[in-house]
Amino acid sequence: MVQDLARSRATDLIPEHVLAHVPGYASGELTARAARLHGGTVNASFRVDTSAGRFVVRIHDPMAQTLGANHEREAQLHAAAAAAGLAPALVHVDPEHRFMVMEFVAGPVWSTQDFARPERLVRLSAALYSLHSVVPPAVALFDIPAVLAAHHERLAAAAPDERRWLAKLMRRADAALAESGTHGRPKVLVHNDLYHSNLIGVERLYLLDWEYAAVTDPLFDLACVLAYYPQATAYADTLLEASRLAPVATPAMLRQATWLFVLLSYFWYRSRRLAGPSPTRATDAAEQALLARLG
Repeated sequence: MVQDLARSRATDLIPEHVLAHVPGYASGELTARAARLHGGTVNASFRVDTSAGRFVVRIHDPMAQTLGANHEREAQLHAAAAAAGLAPALVHVDPEHRFMVMEFVAGPVWSTQDFARPERLVRLSAALYSLHSVVPPAVALFDIPAVLAAHHERLAAAAPDERRWLAKLMRRADAALAESGTHGRPKVLVHNDLYHSNLIGVERLYLLDWEYAAVTDPLFDLACVLAYYPQATAYADTLLEASRLAPVATPAMLRQATWLFVLLSYFWYRSRRLAGPSPTRATDAAEQALLARLG
């Protein structure tokens, strides 16, 4: 990364109208170095170093909105999380939501292996408890049935021969939603995309990439972890206890919420395929793994 920053002028990677909002950047001068950051499957993120500090620029791909992202909501919820010390501080949010600039935070990025380590899951759960305790700004609630229905409609139109199977999944989703007990829990600020590259630090944990953040049932953050990382399933009780959700959510409820999140993730990958990008070996493998868990 350091070598990339030493070689790359920021203007080689990032449009100048975006760089204008990075502290310390001056047009026409060699005042910023940049490097592409790995992670993420839709948007493009860059680290930018200037005399004023280190920053991250994320340039949004319009496809993200098709897949359910809401950058206006993201900016509000990210700011609330940053005020609570759980996310990098925002520096600039483009009024048209084409890009955003935030502070760069250093630290070890989590790996998939961390989700089989109970001490790491306890740390994550504690951070989630803090997040769920933040008073969220006034945004529309996350409507998971509506999101699933939008994906279902798109997929059924593209694959008519799968309509019966897709309808069966949607019926099961209705039952899982009821059995998850979601309607009985207060709606809170959730991250909703706890992929390992979105977690930085150990003692001080930062959550990155708030594109799918929402106000909804706190159990969905735990369901997200178990949907993305089945190896954490053995520690489901630990997650419930450490996040302080055990009094209001049973392991059976978490299993139903996890199935819903597996379905949501599978639909996301299928919709992404329809949106145009060629699937990679990694996205193909992720999609097939999710499909196998739908039963």
